[in-house]
Amino acid sequence: MSVARQETATGTGSPTQGATAPSLRELRLVGLLTTLGLAAVSLFLFWTALQSVFLALQVQQIDPDGAAGGLAFVIGIGAIGALFTAPVAGALSDRTRSRIGGRGPWMLGGAGATIVLALLLAQAGTITELAIYWLLIQVSTNLIFTPITVYIPERVPVARRGIFSAAIGLSHLVGVLFGQVFGAAFAEQMLLGYAVISVLLLLSIITFVVVNRRSNLGEPKTPFSLSRLLSTFWVNPVKYPAFGWTFLGRFLMLTGFFPLKVYLLYILQDYVGLGADAVKNVPAMGLAGMVGAAIGTPLAGWLSDRLGVTRPLIYICAAVMVGAILVPIAFPTFLGMVIYSFLIGAGFGGFGSVDYVLITKVLPSQDDAGKDLGIINMTTTLSQTLGVGLAGAMVSVAGTYGVLFPMGIGFITLGTLCVAFIRGVR
Repeated sequence: MSVARQETATGTGSPTQGATAPSLRELRLVGLLTTLGLAAVSLFLFWTALQSVFLALQVQQIDPDGAAGGLAFVIGIGAIGALFTAPVAGALSDRTRSRIGGRGPWMLGGAGATIVLALLLAQAGTITELAIYWLLIQVSTNLIFTPITVYIPERVPVARRGIFSAAIGLSHLVGVLFGQVFGAAFAEQMLLGYAVISVLLLLSIITFVVVNRRSNLGEPKTPFSLSRLLSTFWVNPVKYPAFGWTFLGRFLMLTGFFPLKVYLLYILQDYVGLGADAVKNVPAMGLAGMVGAAIGTPLAGWLSDRLGVTRPLIYICAAVMVGAILVPIAFPTFLGMVIYSFLIGAGFGGFGSVDYVLITKVLPSQDDAGKDLGIINMTTTLSQTLGVGLAGAMVSVAGTYGVLFPMGIGFITLGTLCVAFIRGVR
């Protein structure tokens, strides 16, 4: 089924009709938008506080001399859990029937398990323990993230998906800021920090599930089979080339972005030369990024709805991201990193806003939206596994975290080129 026919078949309409489409209030989507933003912020806050501060500090405490490799190992092993969980969580929630819908039970279970695992992670004393608990947390949090993203293609018309995609993009940057703030604030009391951010996550997920509950008891579902389970991890890129190019492009873009985020603390410590003062300056990076995102994210989402286009906006956002990375290469200073954070926030926020609209347009089947979105979400996992691992190896060889910047430019450029091969979507 072509993209154009698929949108017609699902009754979502053309994205070019955004100016005359019903309002969110008329569509009864205000509650979904509000709680989606809250849940996404809490989830990204949780991930950022752990990846950018807590885990980085714990690895440094355990193995000061091998911190770069140790952090890459922990993040890489943890990402394996998300790699397998994301599509399975989507497929299982597609077939779950309950009074609160198919997604809610998995999200609540994932949030509850995350609290227990986070407290265990906070007390880990070896790199191996860190890796094991982080892997399990990736499993539990992807039981939340994949199902929550399916609410958009399931309930939101194409002409209104831009604002929802923008909400996820903006939530990512807001979550990063507050994650860095929380991480720095609880750097010397990490057990308490783990507890606080885990409880915040649980409360936001409970709120989301309660507000958006909708019984799906009695709805037909595809019978379970082993072959169908194995297909959970695969969409044929030859049969669905637009989906394949979107997957590859997103993977490459995130591979360029994530290492710079994960190694931010070490970049500030060594590349910029802040040393022990780096931790207290991490929130400044997050604030600059959020200001940039506050501009780029809603603007890109609005333009996507207004103009009915995605690919040209992705090109612009990628150009902003590349420009951002050039700044600390030319000016390896605290001010250079603040400017970089602002620009990368604007570019990546805008990309995230438009990217999700693009994804919802290239899904092979609305009936398996959860499974297919789970496969797309594997790009986040793969970029952390391979990207962060490659970054750690490059730092070890080059002896400087500055090597991560040209690496970022290269992968973002390749990812942008993949978008040019997507057909059937403006």
